[in-house]
Amino acid sequence: MRRLLAEITSAELTEYMAYERLEPFGEARADLRAGIVASTVANHGMSPPRRPMRPLDFMPLVREPDAPIRPADPDQHAALLAKTLFGDNVKGKTR
Repeated sequence: MRRLLAEITSAELTEYMAYERLEPFGEARADLRAGIVASTVANHGMSPPRRPMRPLDFMPLVREPDAPIRPADPDQHAALLAKTLFGDNVKGKTR
């Protein structure tokens, strides 16, 4: 977190957070893409068709759309954003 805050301003961090809400990136988006591919393959192979598989069926760590939403933890969100921007080289780690 120190590196993130040392290298970008609060305004830039706010912009990144707003952009990520409009155009998600990182592991959550990658998981969705993989879920879309997996559900497409599964649905293509169904004979006779049953209930179509959804991308969420292949994403076990994601909540269902109608599940209650817990308030976001700003520190956790900032830490995930830092990891997305700087990779594993955060919190003083060196490669």
